[in-house]
Formats: sequence, structure tokens, C-alpha cells
Amino acid sequence: MKKAVFTTGSTMRHVLIMTSTSAIGLMAVFFVDAISLYYISLLNDTTQTAAVGRAAYIIAFIIGISIGLMIGASVIVARALGAGKELTAYSYAASSIIFAFLVNAAIAAILLILLNQLLAILNTYGQTLSHARIYLQIILPTTPFFAIGVVAMGILRARGDAKRAMIITLAGGIMVAILDPIFIFWLGLEIKGAAIVVAIVRVGFALLGLYYLISVHNMLRWPNIGRFLADLQHLLKFALPAILTNIAAPIGAFIIAQAISSYGDGAIAGQAVVDRIIPIVFGVIFALSGAVGPIIGQNAGAKQYDRVRQTLIDAIKFNLYYVAFAWLLLFLGSDLIKQIYSAKGDMALMIDLFASVFAASFFFNGLLFITNATFNNLGYPLWATMLNWSRQTIGVLPFIWVGAYFAGLKGIIWGATIGSVPFAILALFLAFALINRLERVEKK
Repeated sequence: MKKAVFTTGSTMRHVLIMTSTSAIGLMAVFFVDAISLYYISLLNDTTQTAAVGRAAYIIAFIIGISIGLMIGASVIVARALGAGKELTAYSYAASSIIFAFLVNAAIAAILLILLNQLLAILNTYGQTLSHARIYLQIILPTTPFFAIGVVAMGILRARGDAKRAMIITLAGGIMVAILDPIFIFWLGLEIKGAAIVVAIVRVGFALLGLYYLISVHNMLRWPNIGRFLADLQHLLKFALPAILTNIAAPIGAFIIAQAISSYGDGAIAGQAVVDRIIPIVFGVIFALSGAVGPIIGQNAGAKQYDRVRQTLIDAIKFNLYYVAFAWLLLFLGSDLIKQIYSAKGDMALMIDLFASVFAASFFFNGLLFITNATFNNLGYPLWATMLNWSRQTIGVLPFIWVGAYFAGLKGIIWGATIGSVPFAILALFLAFALINRLERVEKK
């Protein structure tokens, strides 16, 4: 029987290795996503740039659901491995893959039905509406394959194979970088070509993820109906709160985007650029949450709460150092970003506000990401859910309303930034309190 890899050795080393490998893959995908938007911006058609930006807020709901399922699968597989129950972990893995495919197929169908209504909420009209509709009609049907790839990455990280989890996204990024110019320019398909490339890459995600799980690790133990339903109960215990937690952020972003969209295509085009830059610059912070989860999960399964606490402390330090560095780079490089995307007017203003103000919020967002992983892997996922929904509603709506009233676009961004602070501090306090309580219970 293989020993759970995160239950021994330096916790900071585990955090660094898991985060760096995860971040490389994530940032590769989002980097070419930014290049894709850059290619579209070269068409000198603001309606296409704004269409991709608006479509991203709808796609974000599916991404949030898929990541929630990934977290649930990662938690139950990591905890089973930490407890030495390998066959159970393999059954959990297979059931998670099946369920992710089915759920995302259903969600994609619902979004396709409601597509016009959702785009109308984002003030999408005319040619921008036509572009956004075509883009989403091509991408949404491939959602189940995207979900398989994402869940496979979570299972690989739960096993401790961060390298292959990284390769899945890295390979997807390379595919996009090669295919985008061909489909957008050479074939003359413009925004439709960009969507076709995304669809191709999502199918590739699924195939490569399944290859690693089946051929390399032999980690999938396909269940019968009875076993699938039993596994599903364990999965949903963690996945449902994680899904609710992860769709909170897209809803918060949707609320902010709706407020920004009232200022026109220039503002929303600027936000589309910002949304592509955020994962490139702060992909490390997004990866940090997924990276520390399996480390905490395995050590919680092994009842080693001193290592759970140290993992949390190491992750907080990493978050602080990285965000400070990234914020400085953004502040110094904002003019270059505007030049690359030929940003003017409100489009340029959105980029400036991101580089000077909103980037700071990612320290507090990072604290929420880390504590989410802590709550999920310690068996208290509803805590993460409640904190995230509070952050994305109470921490967004009143702040951006007041900000917009007094300072327009600038006020919206200042409000969204300030709203992140109190909930991050509360989440951090609760995370340490939970670890201390579980440790005391274990010692009795």
C-alpha cells in the first residue's frame, strides 16, 4: 500500500511544489486565453471583445460548479488515501468522474435555454449579442468534457501527482496557442474560431485526464449502481457546499459586471482584459487553494493536526509575499498592458484601477481561498460556503452601490476591494479556531 505522501516532510515544501506545479498549468491556459483576447482585439471590433467578456461571466458559473466537484472529489480521495483506504479512494474517483459529466451536461443545457435572458441582464445588445450568443453556443456543449478534465486534475493532486495535473492544463494551453491564430485569422472565423478552439481543448482535457488516471495510476474503480449511490453521498457532503462556495465568486463577478456594463462596451471591454490578466498574475493564488487542500486532507485523515496548522501558516506567508510582488509588477506595467490591448477611455481606466487598487484585494481573496480549502478538508465545508456567499453579496452589493453613487466606475472598483477585507479576517480566525478544536478533541 502506498503511503500518503503529504503526511511526512516539510509542509512548506509540499505547499511550494503543489502550488508551483498547479500554477504553471493554470497560468499557461489563462495566458493563452489572454492571447486569444488579444487576437480578437486586433480585429478592431469592440463588440467582439465585449462579447467575449460578457460570455465569460456565464461560463464562470460552469467553471465554479466544476471546481466545486473537483474539490469534493479531491477531499474524499485525499482523506481516504490518508486513512490507508486505497480501494475506497479509487471508487470515489470513478464515481466523481461520472457524476461530474452528468451534472455539467444538465447545467450546460439549462444555460443554453436561458442564454438570451442571461445576456440581456448584462446589457448585451445588437452585434455584441450576436457574437456572444454564437461564442457560447459552441462552447457550452463541451462543458461535460471540461468537468472531467478538472475533476481528474483534482484526483491527481489528491494522489500527490501534481506534475501530471499540471501537464493537463499545460497541454491545453499549448493547443490554444497553436490553434487560435489558425482559426481566428487564417480561416477567418474570428470569434467563432476562438470558440471552436476552446471546444477542442476541452475534449483534450478530458482525454488526457482519463489517460493519466487509468493508464498511469490505475486509480478508477468503476462502481455498480449501489456503490455509485453510496459514493455519491460522500461526494455530495463536500461537493455541494464547495459548489455553492465556488459559484458565489461568479455571482459576485456577475453583479460587478452588470454594474460596469451600464457604462458601455468600453468599460466592459476593459473589464474583459482585466479578467484575462487576473488569472495570469494571480493564478498562483488560485492554485494555492487547490494545492493546500490535499495536504490538509491527507494530514487530517492521519489525525496530524499540528501539520494541518503549519500548512495553513505556510500558505498564508506564501500568499502575502506573492501578492505584494504581483501588485508591484502590475502597478509598474499598467501602461504596457494598455498599449498591448490598444485601450483608451473607460477601457484604459478599468486597467488602471485594476493595477493600482483592485490588485490589493487578492491578498484578502487569497486568505479566503486558503481557508476554504481548510474548511472543506476538515469536514466543515458549509463554513466556506457561508463566508463566500457573505463576501460576494454583503461584501459586494452595498459597497459597489455606494461607490458607484459617489465615484462612478472608480467607486465600483474601490467598493469591491474594500468589501473583501472583513470576511477574509473572519475566515482566518475561524480556520485556526477549528484546527485547535479538532486537535483538542483528538487528544482526549
